Amino acid sequence: MYHILSYLNHFMWLVQRYRLHRLTTLLAFMKIFIVFFLLIGMVSCTNYRFAKKGHFIDGVDEYFNLDQQINVWLYMDYLAYNGNTGLRMDSLYPKDREIFDLVGLKGKGGQILFTAKPKNRLNYHLAVLKHRRSDFDYSSYARFDGKSAHYFYKDFEYDFLVIRHVIIPYDGKRLISMVYYVDKDKHASDGFKMLNYLADINAQELQLKEPFRNYWQVSDCLDNNKLSLTFKIRQNLTKKEKFVYLKMYTLYENNKGISYAKILTRKDPDSLSLSLCPNSYAIEYRNGHDELLHIDTLHIADGRDH
Repeated sequence: MYHILSYLNHFMWLVQRYRLHRLTTLLAFMKIFIVFFLLIGMVSCTNYRFAKKGHFIDGVDEYFNLDQQINVWLYMDYLAYNGNTGLRMDSLYPKDREIFDLVGLKGKGGQILFTAKPKNRLNYHLAVLKHRRSDFDYSSYARFDGKSAHYFYKDFEYDFLVIRHVIIPYDGKRLISMVYYVDKDKHASDGFKMLNYLADINAQELQLKEPFRNYWQVSDCLDNNKLSLTFKIRQNLTKKEKFVYLKMYTLYENNKGISYAKILTRKDPDSLSLSLCPNSYAIEYRNGHDELLHIDTLHIADGRDH
């Protein structure tokens, strides 16, 4: 009988220990889940998302977003992301999140169009964001009035950085943010000059309601010297690729310069109508990774030569 009671007591002890172990394990898992969801909540509050369908073409001083139907002017020394410099459309630079939080931007409150670091100028950064809502408070910001547009701005200092946050209101209650920051020792007295120019020309484009363009063009002749033409595009390439960048280069004696660029999609017609200066051109087709798919040549004779 003694042995039976001993076995029973041992058995009950094992049961209690097993239950205690299960309870301890359950509590541990609950703690892990609570911490996990708290972290998710914290991250989601400051999770800055990039806008989809953003495009930047090397050699073109403009950003295009087919989804948002918006253009943003830049400088020519902005290049596609490559290592430590360039224009990013899918990831932040190391200091970006801290700066965005500092100036009062909220992750869910907007979409990042791009964040960029030029290659050839001072070591500054520029990021452009589109607000989802119109409730951002910029009542303490100074106002700048240009010839045909206006914007608001405020300066900050943080961790040896000089920061300027520009707000461009447009189309009723919509807002665009331009966030510029640079090391203090590289910030000259007129250090905001480049940003102010970009803020002004982009405010003009947005507030004057210029229609969205998926192309870019510059010319080296007067409009009355241009010739209109229509040529077929290579639809076999646009059908294979989601997006194709058509780039036209004017061919000079010893070099070439980009004169036209367009984002082609599968919905585009099979021909393109343009007004171009008389010259010889190279027409490049590139995919979204800037890989060359095909190249054609085009010569436009000056009608006055005949």
